[in-house]
Amino acid sequence: MHSALGAQSGFGLFLLRLMTSIVLIYHGYQKVFVIGLSGVAGFFDKIGIFLPQITGPFIGLLELIGGILLFLGIFTRLLGTLFVIEFLVATYAKWVLMDKGYAGSELELMLLFSCVLLATHGSGRYALHSRLRLPAE
Repeated sequence: MHSALGAQSGFGLFLLRLMTSIVLIYHGYQKVFVIGLSGVAGFFDKIGIFLPQITGPFIGLLELIGGILLFLGIFTRLLGTLFVIEFLVATYAKWVLMDKGYAGSELELMLLFSCVLLATHGSGRYALHSRLRLPAE
């Protein structure tokens, strides 16, 4: 059974990439079209995030556009790295700045470690990147 599951590691990475990207697209859509980029900047300012007028819109667009690219499997290592940085800050913000502790930062932690895996392993064989035969990520 162990070897059969090991043979499917590429498919597991594919599923992780898809679910991570769906969560990011959803939250990016909310930041861009529901809350609005100025609303995100205002929230970032309220909780003490550095340069909120720049980081707020950047994060909203990163989650929406980066999530779509991640879904397709394009620039996965680069996006994974950017999302690792984002979710390190987001976990710190939830845990420390907003004083919510572990229970308030579970989603951020899960996304952080999912993105670590994507940054270190890339998009895998079930990705547009590999189908287009682009240079190695």
